[in-house]
Amino acid sequence: MTTSRSRLLVVGAGGFVGAACTRALLAAGHQVFALEPARPVPEGATLLPGGLADTAEALAAARPDCVLNFAAFSAGPVGLARSGEAAPERALEVNALGFHALLRAAQAAGVRRVLWSSSTVAIGPATRDAREDEDVPCAPVTSYGLSKLLAEQVAGFFRRVHGMDITGIRLPLIFGPGLWYDGAAAAVKRLATGQPAAVGAPDLPFDAADVRDVARLFALLVARPGLAALYHLAGYTTTWREIAARCGAELQPAPAGIAWPLVSQARLEQDTGFACTHDLGATLRALREDCA
Repeated sequence: MTTSRSRLLVVGAGGFVGAACTRALLAAGHQVFALEPARPVPEGATLLPGGLADTAEALAAARPDCVLNFAAFSAGPVGLARSGEAAPERALEVNALGFHALLRAAQAAGVRRVLWSSSTVAIGPATRDAREDEDVPCAPVTSYGLSKLLAEQVAGFFRRVHGMDITGIRLPLIFGPGLWYDGAAAAVKRLATGQPAAVGAPDLPFDAADVRDVARLFALLVARPGLAALYHLAGYTTTWREIAARCGAELQPAPAGIAWPLVSQARLEQDTGFACTHDLGATLRALREDCA
């Protein structure tokens, strides 16, 4: 059970989403221990150098009330999806087996609460013209999506068998200030600064969210134990053509992309009262300022 000021262990605190969430947790007054193998972590967090293989030692050092896991396999700055396709075994090793090892270590250390980031790509391609809730059947078509679906099964196992309080958030594409890696999300950074970008399926709608809303959501969840196993974050819906038009930038030809399903965040709003406060315009403004 967390308190107003909790001891937190953030795994992957140097990543794009992990760093934003770490800053939000520090701003909320929590004591944050950051387990991170390579990248800098936000000022104010206590750095514990290492990765998922070092979870047991980090748990012993931090003695946290709650663990937040944002670690995922990345082969450099190419993005998580491309990394998964380039090295599928490593993606499975880190995203699924590494998560299993983290939960096993947390359970052994007596830490019951875990919050973590999944992805809407675990669902697979869109199969109908409707927003999907968390009970949608999943059929991922990427190695990254497969690894996240397996991680969801791992989380469900530890909830059922060990009674752990584990909640995951299926994130859509995440944009916003601090975006450093190249990949699908980085195309919006190029467009926001007037540079051309090559993207597939420019007219297909997709869900996206500002990283600042993701950070605010996880800070809220720390103070809300006993939630469901999984929630969708929908953010806002856009297309690459809309983004390019709003930025006065050019879209370049690219191979056809996957039509990803749109999701409903009704369950998240009902259970937590959370609502995103940043729309596409706010995200684009922040990206332009970030690059100035």
